[in-house]
Amino acid sequence: MQKQNSNTSKTVIETGKRHVQEDVYDVYSPDPNNPNSYDRTGKLKESWEVENTPDGIAVYNSREDDGRNVAEIVESGQGYQYDFEYNGKPRPFSENTRKELRGSNKLRESLKQDLKSLGIKVE
Repeated sequence: MQKQNSNTSKTVIETGKRHVQEDVYDVYSPDPNNPNSYDRTGKLKESWEVENTPDGIAVYNSREDDGRNVAEIVESGQGYQYDFEYNGKPRPFSENTRKELRGSNKLRESLKQDLKSLGIKVE
């Protein structure tokens, strides 16, 4: 069973936070002059959860607002309650996080560190 603060979970969360910044925050800033706009809280970047699963861990963004899954709305571009330039346009920070981690050895190296910290020999 993985620890909640393992190197592996930290790697996923840090990569996810960077993708929220690059894929969501950097491409659009709320318009303070638009009464239908919103105030950016930064909570999307900070709302990450880690759960143990039968085959390891699940790391996901848990940002909600009034029972609405904000992470899914931003990821898909569907479900906004107001009109703005990214309504209907996905900003796939979760998918981009998965793609980056699949295409690198970051998770493998993090898991090696976790196993070594448990006293398990790895190459």
